[in-house]
Amino acid sequence: MGFHNTITVVSSSEELTNQIGSKLVLLRDLDQITNCSFENALDFLKNKLPNVIIIHCSKDNPDALELVKSIKKTSILSQIPILFLMEDCTRESVIDAFDNGVSDIIKYPAEDYELLIRAIWCIQKDDFNTNRQTQFEFMKTLGIIQPDTGVYTQKYCEEYLKSELEHIATHKIDTCLMLITPDSKYPGYKNPKEFLDVIKKSVRINDSVAIKDVDEFYIFLPKTKLNGVYPVFERINSNLGVDCGANAAVIQIKDEKYETVKELLQETLNKAKEETNALIVASGAYSKDPNAGINLAKESLKQTQEEPDKKNGQKSNLTSGNTKELKLYRQAYRQKCKVVFEPVFEKYENFVNSKIKDVKTKYEVSVEKTSFVMYKNNVRATFSITYGGLYKARIDTHISVFDVTKSTNTFILDFVQLNFQKLSQILDELYVEFKNYIK
Repeated sequence: MGFHNTITVVSSSEELTNQIGSKLVLLRDLDQITNCSFENALDFLKNKLPNVIIIHCSKDNPDALELVKSIKKTSILSQIPILFLMEDCTRESVIDAFDNGVSDIIKYPAEDYELLIRAIWCIQKDDFNTNRQTQFEFMKTLGIIQPDTGVYTQKYCEEYLKSELEHIATHKIDTCLMLITPDSKYPGYKNPKEFLDVIKKSVRINDSVAIKDVDEFYIFLPKTKLNGVYPVFERINSNLGVDCGANAAVIQIKDEKYETVKELLQETLNKAKEETNALIVASGAYSKDPNAGINLAKESLKQTQEEPDKKNGQKSNLTSGNTKELKLYRQAYRQKCKVVFEPVFEKYENFVNSKIKDVKTKYEVSVEKTSFVMYKNNVRATFSITYGGLYKARIDTHISVFDVTKSTNTFILDFVQLNFQKLSQILDELYVEFKNYIK
């Protein structure tokens, strides 16, 4: 641990502050414990810059959560570990605290040894963050990291990826690597730096970005399978806006060497460039990926012809018995179930259970039946997706009270519109309506 550490306790209770100080007596004499109230907490923390911040939250005090948010938005404080000390708080406050970036949570009153161990763990995390930041700054001076963007430079891109691939091959870690570039919709007046800024804004905290070429970038996604890649890609396109877009290739790495992965990704990206907003899966060299060639974003499907032309007696490909076309659609829908529907439903099952007490939820995801159900006090809300074998899908929402229908809605969407954002929006609206009925 550091030579000198400071722990700052933020609380409205002077008695609690004194109690915490007495519990931390086993820390070294060199370590210092300071305290402040919520009123001037942010200014106090900026001046003192502690190694650990302990925030006392009593009875769901909203000031505690607001302070967490403010700390994480303040660059000079954002990396400091926060120990959230909760007293008579609900589960919702705990979840909100974690969602906003606290490092650990402990219930008060706490055993002396437990509080001490959690505080020491946070000090160790602060040491780790400091060392990582020092290494990061050192790599900037060597030209390994770009000072203005914080991504790996083109010069050291290959060395970085070779090292990472060797590591995951040794430790057998699920990892994906994406190669991304602006698509044909991307305006010519925007430079690659703007595209790179969007990528940095969209990736997760543990993902890394490296420059392959002027307008091609690697995104290294550790501990990630294919169904975790699509949300990142969708977030990038969402942040680019409706007038811009990106194409990408992705591979789930197993035992491939960097040169092999590089070639496979480039070949797949060249195919993706023929479309817009395409995310195509590349196959590994040693193990054939069943998802290879599938466009996770649009499924690489060509829409069938319009309704039969009655005057000319022409029929669409579908009505003329194109079973290959039907098989492609079904395969694409199956993939959509895996990489879109299931993660969305898992997210909402956890969300609803954290917000409503004693609610029952369940979901089913398959080509045959896709649904999400919430049930409490004889109020039932159902979200279902019907796939008819075409490039259109139907979404139905239904709310009943004592088996009497109270509300129904139907949406007809293009196949490619079945994304995280759209499904989440519809589920949000259904959740609000369901919550109003159970009141």
